[in-house]
Amino acid sequence: MLDTLIWVGSGEECARRCFTNQSTVSRRNTTTLDFLGLKLERNAMSEWELCGDCGLLNMERKVHQYRRFSHKKEFLRLEATPWAGPTLATAAPQNWTQGTWNHVGMQRPLYLLKNRIIDAWIGSYQPDMPDKQNPDFLVIDLCQTPVNLCANQGHPLIKKEKVTREDLDDFPSLALPSGFFPKTERILRSHGLWSTSARMKKYKPEKWEGRTKDNSTLCYATCLGLEIMTELEKINYDLGLLSGESLVVLREFANEKRILQLLKNLGHRVMEKSRMHPDLTPCFDSTSAFD
Repeated sequence: MLDTLIWVGSGEECARRCFTNQSTVSRRNTTTLDFLGLKLERNAMSEWELCGDCGLLNMERKVHQYRRFSHKKEFLRLEATPWAGPTLATAAPQNWTQGTWNHVGMQRPLYLLKNRIIDAWIGSYQPDMPDKQNPDFLVIDLCQTPVNLCANQGHPLIKKEKVTREDLDDFPSLALPSGFFPKTERILRSHGLWSTSARMKKYKPEKWEGRTKDNSTLCYATCLGLEIMTELEKINYDLGLLSGESLVVLREFANEKRILQLLKNLGHRVMEKSRMHPDLTPCFDSTSAFD
């Protein structure tokens, strides 16, 4: 219950997932925290974090995660970005339970993964993902696709046949806090973009693509993102930014049968999406890569 609360963020949602009520969640978590000598506090992003020595808790988490992997009836935990979750991980793959799909950036999902609170994450920020030498995480690319400059359907640049760099100077563009995605941010800033802060602790449509309803603010989305952000349209401008979806797991579980099954499942879904989106390129053959 403690890790479920840290993962999903609210006592109400934790209670729903644990098939109990909020008072039971609160009472049991208080007992657990007292026993472990820990405190649970909200950080600057309003996410739950533990204060104190987590050594004993981390050993317990490892036992729990090995049990999830070794027992077929135990559900593994899959988190994803706000667009990869609905497009690639819904409905949930067999014997996996869905995440919240509302984390902003990479820091929180990687924290949940490293601390064994979740078991896999579909991330959408390939230029800034952990590199191949990372000792903790294995990043497996599922597909690649361009990042599009987008705006609301009524934006004046939507109907313009050829948009120039100078055209962009007249309009604000959304940005997350500096350092969230250093490589992506650098590319967007080279086009004069990434200028207007989107302040949100959890992904909310009204605070991201909803900001473009002023028919002035610019935004960014891949083809999968545009399936979710239905009021956005592409602007005829090349950002020169290639991204895509990747599955991230702890290295020690890279060859686990259930991870390979998940990859095969996601591979089939990527292939289906590639038939819908000509600019989406699968990174492996889901029919043979994991046989």
